[in-house]
Amino acid sequence: MTFLAPLFLIGAAAGIIPVVLHMINRQKAKELPFSTLRFLRRSVEKTRRRKRVHDLLLLLVRVAVLVLVAVGLAKPTVTQLGSLWGKSQSAVVIVLDNSTSMGLIDGDAPRFETARRAALQVVDQLHEGDQVALLLSGGPPFDRQGQLDRTHENIRQTLSACQVSGQRADLLAAVDNARSILAESDAAQKQIFVVTDGQALSWEGQAGLLESDGKDQDAEDHQRGEAAKIPVIVVDCHHSPQPNTAVRRVTIEAPAPMTGVQVKITAELFGDAMVAQQRHIELWLDGQKKATSPAIAIEPGRQATHDFVFVLDKSGLCQGEVRLVGQDGCPMDDRRFFTLDVDRAVPVAIVKSRDHEIAALADAFYVEKALGAGVSGASAIRTTVLDTAALPTEPLSHFKVIFCVNLPALDVPATRALARYVADGGNLFWIAGDQVDPEAYNQMSRRALPDSNGPGPLLPAPLVDVRSTENEPDLDSWHVAFLDASHPALSPFFEPPSIYQSVLVYRYVSTDAADAPDARVLARLDDGQALLTERPIEKGRVLFLGTNAQVDWTNLPLRPIFLPMLTRLVFNLAGQQQDRHETVTGSPLRMAFDERSQPLGVEIQPPSGETIRLRTESEKGKPGQMFRYTDTYQSGIYLLRPLETQTPPVAWSVNVDPNESNPALIKPDEFVTKLAPAPVMFADNPTDLNPTFRSLREGQSLWEFFLVLVLVGLVVESYLANRLTPRQAPGEKPGGVLPGPDRTARLHGSVVAPTP
Repeated sequence: MTFLAPLFLIGAAAGIIPVVLHMINRQKAKELPFSTLRFLRRSVEKTRRRKRVHDLLLLLVRVAVLVLVAVGLAKPTVTQLGSLWGKSQSAVVIVLDNSTSMGLIDGDAPRFETARRAALQVVDQLHEGDQVALLLSGGPPFDRQGQLDRTHENIRQTLSACQVSGQRADLLAAVDNARSILAESDAAQKQIFVVTDGQALSWEGQAGLLESDGKDQDAEDHQRGEAAKIPVIVVDCHHSPQPNTAVRRVTIEAPAPMTGVQVKITAELFGDAMVAQQRHIELWLDGQKKATSPAIAIEPGRQATHDFVFVLDKSGLCQGEVRLVGQDGCPMDDRRFFTLDVDRAVPVAIVKSRDHEIAALADAFYVEKALGAGVSGASAIRTTVLDTAALPTEPLSHFKVIFCVNLPALDVPATRALARYVADGGNLFWIAGDQVDPEAYNQMSRRALPDSNGPGPLLPAPLVDVRSTENEPDLDSWHVAFLDASHPALSPFFEPPSIYQSVLVYRYVSTDAADAPDARVLARLDDGQALLTERPIEKGRVLFLGTNAQVDWTNLPLRPIFLPMLTRLVFNLAGQQQDRHETVTGSPLRMAFDERSQPLGVEIQPPSGETIRLRTESEKGKPGQMFRYTDTYQSGIYLLRPLETQTPPVAWSVNVDPNESNPALIKPDEFVTKLAPAPVMFADNPTDLNPTFRSLREGQSLWEFFLVLVLVGLVVESYLANRLTPRQAPGEKPGGVLPGPDRTARLHGSVVAPTP
């Protein structure tokens, strides 16, 4: 506690006045004998003791009232912030929230402009020599970011130049960073200003401990403890936002990303207005508007979707976006970008190890015919035949799907090449046969990644053994008894059941799907064994068909289901790669290159249109090279072209974090909990922080509190004085009561004592 007018404390000496008056009134009254009162002696003694207590209580109340008046006039103040702004040196860190939600328009002005002006008010209140640092929650780094600076003009210039970013804020991490910065300062007074809109999303998690710097442990613990107690002033910039609708997500559904194929684009909208809205959206492809939706009804705080269905009419990289028509509270979330890599035909590789004199008896004959015909003509799928020796040197990333048809266990180079292909998003489809040795295959898969658990990166599940009807005297064949109807490629063949139940199998390689919990069985035989199994591995997928694609193992190649099922599986696998080149603003873009394909650099074309060339880097402890681009603070399409290599260009769609459209706010008591043990102060009027600055300098005034105590004391004193003063009996003359604690019985101004 401190006093702004300490001279008034001298007035507390007035508390001695009631004591002096009390002592004066303690003079003893004259005693007069009165014989008939001798029986009242005992009652008189009790009354005397009670009156002394009452008089003492009244005395204390009167003293307290006078002291409280003096203390109140001295303007007592306290602060919960642990330190006061004054003439001594100060160090301040301003944490400015510039996440997407700060782009909302409150009233007539963007919320971030209000926050910027509030931060400038903090800088303007600092004295010459005070230190100040600025931390932004997102966006590109700036010079001297997070460094204490005595040149306040540098901070003003940075505040004038900074903009709203599309990133999600982590304000607890920013506060921890601010504590670390202030822990290194020797300023007497330290504060952290957090200028934010109070979005709950920005305060998820818990504050962490300051990082260790290797100092003496006791001194370090003390420093961390003191830094954690630095006052935090939260400046709330949330006011009355205008109604807002956000385009949260865009999903793409297509049998295959190729020309002539129907594609469905689903846009998800979210409205945070208090009333229902009617909004339109547009679909744009390569800079041209393709469609406009009808009015979409969006309930308050709810989601709504709309589907655009169209046919791709050209190949290559397609850049698209969904736009919201009209203006609303936040323009930053009104667009959602996406990309499509459209090919005139899906590139597929078929790997086989041997041919046959009779073409129809070759292991891959029916597979080649099925994929070559397709469902839309010969151009639907483009096949390339490879042998196992070409796997380590062939650029496998060019193929959407690789079929390995009845191969013996591969050597180490080929195994690792396929493992890298799957890890980078490729799709590997194994077809069994007489050259498939279950134990050798299991070792091959584990050899591709020695530290992996389970079946390894090349098989969806461990292989068990080869089963044949030759070993079952009473059995001619097995038939397919189950088909996964929920799989998009297999759902058309579920009804009628005779479509798949007519498939007979005479020999197959069994798998142990229970040993791979993430494996999905797409087809089972009537003995319960898995025939077709699928498993996601990193960015890619691996499938295993337990029977051969030849008539001596099964009649599947001769059944009507074979051709459409195989092509739909290819389209499905190829289409799964379309949404993978997508990220949120501020996240780096990565491209990995194997040992065979190592470009000298990568040419980047960001949404702004300029062309940037950067070199690739070698990954520590890994073969090949890695390209990493971090300047993704602008939403839009980023085109990456590897230089002097056969690796095709890649288009990335970068969008604002979809969760930023969530308007939920954090409660004040949660602020206190998350920022503990630091004292927290709230500034609810960001346009005028003078009351906050005054409170920081002067503390919290207790004048009102002491005034209430004085009023209470006066009421209590009046009550006690009236209660303890005896009333005048009827017929008694005035002046018959003498003050003082020693009175016994009274009669006309004299104390009457009983005679012996």
